[in-house]
Amino acid sequence: MRKHPLHYVSAAALCLLVGLIFGLQSCGPREAAIPPVAPAPSMPPPEPKPEPNASTVPAPAAPLHAPTTKSAPAPTVPPITPSMSASGASVVKATPLAPAVQAVPSSPPETKPAARPTAPLQGVSPVSDPGGEVAVKPAKAGLSRVGPASCKMCHKVQFASWVDTAHAKRMPPLDCESCHGLGSEYKAIATMKDPAKALAAGLVLPAAPFCATCHKRSWSDGMLKKAHAHKG
Repeated sequence: MRKHPLHYVSAAALCLLVGLIFGLQSCGPREAAIPPVAPAPSMPPPEPKPEPNASTVPAPAAPLHAPTTKSAPAPTVPPITPSMSASGASVVKATPLAPAVQAVPSSPPETKPAARPTAPLQGVSPVSDPGGEVAVKPAKAGLSRVGPASCKMCHKVQFASWVDTAHAKRMPPLDCESCHGLGSEYKAIATMKDPAKALAAGLVLPAAPFCATCHKRSWSDGMLKKAHAHKG
């Protein structure tokens, strides 16, 4: 049996169609090969920052202030008052400016009045007895006391007036040898008649420094004659 030519055409077309389909599948877009991604290197953890300490934190700098300057007060301008001259022309006179600062006159230094001498206190005794034995310093060593009775033999007037004084009444008494020194060597009449020999033998003539032991105020040299009476 003879096949029709269309049969061959349809078979060839079918084969062509199948080849075209397989060709399209082989020539279609292919997925690009993705290269493997290397793992990222591990980073070390960040170091913790130390908290600020009060001792390490610098103190804030003090703010700088510009020095304040006080401006001097502006001088006041005096008013200008016009006046008329004799000829009828207007004359302007200006009042002179007063000085901005007036000097204050310095006061003279205060002078203190001179201290007045103090008068003796009323009712207060000028005598201050220290108590105990009061006697002049011996003029020489080796002297001894003879007692007021030995002095009385030649100095009766002096002894009689001394007995009634405060010198004789104090304890121990301020007797002849307390003021004139120990009399063991100058008690002889021959020695007492020669002042130079008496002084060399230990006689003492008391003065104001010794009397000031008790008489500390209102002293005068005339009081030496009041210790006892003297022969005329």
